Amino acid sequence: MAKRKDRDGEDRLLAWLWLAGACRPGSVLPSTLLKFFGSPEKIYEAGEEDFDQVDTNFYGHKDALCDKELERARSVLAYCRENGIGVMTPDDYLYPEKLRAIPNKPMVLYYLGNFFDPDTTFTVGVVGTRRASNYGIHAAKRIAYDLARSGGVICSGMASGIDAAAHRAALYCDKFTVGVLGCGIDRVYPKENEALYKDVIEKGLLLTEYPPGTAPLGRNFPVRNRLISALSDAVVVVEGSETSGALITAEDAMQQGKALYAVPGSIFAADSAGSNFLLKLGAKPLLSAYDIVTDFQKKYPGLEGAVKLFRQEDKERREQDKPKKKPGVRAKIKKYAFPGLRRASEDKEPVPPAYEFIPIGDAAPREGEDGGETAAPATLPQLSDEEIAVYGRLSFEPAVPDQLLSEGQRMADLLTVLTKLEIKGLIDRAPGGKYVRRDRAEV
Repeated sequence: MAKRKDRDGEDRLLAWLWLAGACRPGSVLPSTLLKFFGSPEKIYEAGEEDFDQVDTNFYGHKDALCDKELERARSVLAYCRENGIGVMTPDDYLYPEKLRAIPNKPMVLYYLGNFFDPDTTFTVGVVGTRRASNYGIHAAKRIAYDLARSGGVICSGMASGIDAAAHRAALYCDKFTVGVLGCGIDRVYPKENEALYKDVIEKGLLLTEYPPGTAPLGRNFPVRNRLISALSDAVVVVEGSETSGALITAEDAMQQGKALYAVPGSIFAADSAGSNFLLKLGAKPLLSAYDIVTDFQKKYPGLEGAVKLFRQEDKERREQDKPKKKPGVRAKIKKYAFPGLRRASEDKEPVPPAYEFIPIGDAAPREGEDGGETAAPATLPQLSDEEIAVYGRLSFEPAVPDQLLSEGQRMADLLTVLTKLEIKGLIDRAPGGKYVRRDRAEV
């Protein structure tokens, strides 16, 4: 009896694999056929006359559906078992309800790593251009880092540029991240992300609807984007041109009823044209992860504690005792949690706040107790009061020394402090005699 059960389970799994192979990923046809026939086995057993009874467009798939060859399905299943690749279908308990909700849900998911429950976990899709600017990379890492620290799961597409920056920021603070691929799970694309693939498998999840061996063809990526938005509660477009694939993810998010955010960029930057236009279409402007956390803390009560990380709770508590009056624009902006911005009213600290970037890959490693290398200490060098003041006036936007002068400070003294900060690895000299904070999350 047990053998018969196993045989039935094997036959059903092969039927799912056959159905997924007979229809292109992203097609609504498999879901339509399931509603009509009731199961993948019944679809497999159906002939051309049976398919003629279904009132739907087959989009050229009828010949493939009438081909009952299972050799390809068996080969894929054997490869997955030999290589430890997980195979999931809508039959499985762990199959996300968020994916069941979309009309073109995948019939089969292949995965490596540690599965999680996106239906009960705050998940944010962070996407953008592959040809990201320094500003875009900084923004993606800061937003993903802050969201991950707040308890969110970062979901993205494992591409170069914005995607890779978001994944790495989440991994750095030892949090979960999900990479959704546009190719077979056995293919590393792009090649420079090989180390990132290994890290995501170890600490997160790699997921794809494409069977092993599928090449990273250009047509695959727009199709996979719907899975990034479907798995996410909200989608953030950090940077994207008017032809960026991130806009496809944004459109999927809008169609799926997901919250959509866009990071404002320069109106003169071609790679911000698409993301900026999303703001015109109604996407929420995202100035920091604080915006998303506050929007979702009612749905996910566990996020309420994350507000402390943004240094807002104490300010709000102090405001409760003051006479109620409508705050002006300047009062509101002073209260807002801009990334990396220190307030003069805050107590002085020998290091920047917890949300300042700390070393990931550009800091010298130190020797661990077992003789191996471990990460550098998560603290910055001790700074003098004068160095703290100058560092606090710097940002990731290059600034000339004149912009950094405080009242009564001599230019010679300022340049001395800037040189010290540069030696300590906290800032860089940019073209045009400008200075900029070093992104200490560079890898």
